[in-house]
Amino acid sequence: MFVVVEGIDGSGKDTQIDLLRKEMEFAYFKHPTKTFPTMRDYLDGKLLLEPKALFLLFLSDISNTQRSIANSSGITIVDRYVFSTIAYELEGISYYGAKSIVETVGYFVPDKVILFDIPASMATERKKSQKSPDRYESNPGYLGRVRERFLQLAEEKFLTPNWTIIDAKRSVEEVHRDFVRALKSR
Repeated sequence: MFVVVEGIDGSGKDTQIDLLRKEMEFAYFKHPTKTFPTMRDYLDGKLLLEPKALFLLFLSDISNTQRSIANSSGITIVDRYVFSTIAYELEGISYYGAKSIVETVGYFVPDKVILFDIPASMATERKKSQKSPDRYESNPGYLGRVRERFLQLAEEKFLTPNWTIIDAKRSVEEVHRDFVRALKSR
C-alpha cells in the first residue's frame, strides 16, 4: 500500500510518522531529499530561484525516487509528494497547469493521501517553538494559501479518490488515533 502524508509545515506529519514507527514497520520516503541541495538552500533563504525552476526541481526530486517507491513492499509512506509541489509553488505555474504537468509525467498514484489540516497561524507558532522557521514556515499568509490548495486538491480528489483529511489542531493522541484509523481503512 502506497500512502502519501501531506499538510502544511507545522501540521504534525513528522510527529505522527515518528509515533507510527513505534507501532509498525513501513518503507519511508521524505521529500525533498538531499539529492538536490539547491532546494534546501532555497528553503533556508540562501538562494533565490525562479518559480518555474523551483516547481520543476521539486518534481525532479520526486521523480528521482519513483523506482525506489515502486520497489518497496508492504506499506510505503511518503512524506510530501506531488501534491505539496502543486500546493506550495503558488507562483510561476497556474494551479491547473501544475496539475496537468503532474498528470502528464505519470507519477505513481497513491492508494491513499492523508492530509493533516491545521490553520496556518497555529502551524507557524508550532514551527517557531521547534526551530528557526524556513522561508515557508515563517509566513502564515503564504501557508494559508498553501492550505487552501491542499484542501482544493482533496476536494477534487486529485490523482486518487482516497483522500482523508485529519483535523491536526487537536491533541497528538487524538490525531494519531485518526491517522492509524485512516491507514487501516480501505
